[in-house]
Amino acid sequence: MNYRFYIFTVLILITTWTGTGSAATITDLLDAAAHQPNVELSELTVQEGNLRAAAASAALYPKIDLFGKVESYNSPTNLRPMAPTEVNVAAGDALPFSRNIARYGLSFQAPIYIARIYRLREKLKLLTQKSTIAHRINLVSREAAVISLNSAYHYLDHLNQAVDARLKSLARTYDDVALKVKHGRTPEAELMKIDNSIIALDEQANDLAEKMLNVQRDLKKLTNLSVSGPVAMDVAATPVGPGLIGVKLQKIEVAAQKKEVERVHARRLPTVMLFGSLSGNDGEAYNTDSHIFRSYNSVGVGLTLPLFDKTLNTDEDIARVQVKKAVKKLKDAEITLTALEKNLKGRLPIVEKSRQLAGKSVKNNTQLLKIARVSYDSGRTTTEEYLRYEAQVLSAQADFARAVDAKWQILTQQAVLYGTDLRGVVK
Repeated sequence: MNYRFYIFTVLILITTWTGTGSAATITDLLDAAAHQPNVELSELTVQEGNLRAAAASAALYPKIDLFGKVESYNSPTNLRPMAPTEVNVAAGDALPFSRNIARYGLSFQAPIYIARIYRLREKLKLLTQKSTIAHRINLVSREAAVISLNSAYHYLDHLNQAVDARLKSLARTYDDVALKVKHGRTPEAELMKIDNSIIALDEQANDLAEKMLNVQRDLKKLTNLSVSGPVAMDVAATPVGPGLIGVKLQKIEVAAQKKEVERVHARRLPTVMLFGSLSGNDGEAYNTDSHIFRSYNSVGVGLTLPLFDKTLNTDEDIARVQVKKAVKKLKDAEITLTALEKNLKGRLPIVEKSRQLAGKSVKNNTQLLKIARVSYDSGRTTTEEYLRYEAQVLSAQADFARAVDAKWQILTQQAVLYGTDLRGVVK
């Protein structure tokens, strides 16, 4: 039985393997999944959206600049426009003209009305909401993947235990039949039949060992934690929500695209800006070589109205097409997700009933196996019949574990549908 020894050695390695970190509870796994780079990346996307919306609002605030420059001319130049009565030329006053002029001061501009910025700000706020929902979906999806994998791990582990129990049962039978064969009371072919069943179970155990290693790998990818076996978990509540989060996400996308149409259209509207400056101007009067200073301050209102820009028509047409595409995606999401929601609700009681029936089947087939074992030992049952009862017990146990796993798969899918935090669903 060297092959069986090899299988058991692999399984022992699986259950004792550890890495850089380990998980003790399902909460450990969920917390770790929530702090992986992929989730943190979507968090940063939300932060970026908030900052972009803030940047659009910031564009409505005044802009004030400090400036300073030195200018040199090849002929005397006025520091600023000069009124005819500003100086008495006949009396020899210094004229505000110089070849070298220093200018310094403040300039400012402030929007009074820029429609496209208001529309852009509204669109960016919607996109921020969309990013927040997308982050929620990403987080819940990864949590759901962790629960799903842990459930699959439980299924494989339970099936592995069932296979091990059948191997031990057949090993005892094998030893008993081997003794009968040795004394010539049973044909050697009967021993080979049992050995074939053991080989088949060994192959199943080997396949389970590989699958459990794959589950460990996938959990490591999601959480960066190593697991030595499935962690315990139980249902705390059924996922519920005010609506389908995927539909909500698409509705916000439609609203954002409509705001984009308004923003592009707003580019046709007039822009009104307030502007001005406070400027000091220093130089050396060309006629007296004395220092001169003149201030030059201004304030004004400017209006810009586009008269012809062909790109505005094209951009607005593109934006309207994008609205239509978003509406179609919304309708598709409503149809698809509503159908999935109805399917999951309908399957949940069916799966629960399957679990209950499988539990009864395990109990009945276990009892039948005990009876068959007594009959086989007394020679009233053939080897084939006895092995069939062994297989029925294993099949019933597999059905039970599969039903439990199916329930968890439904719950995780519902959580993703509604965007429900799985910490409130599992304990």
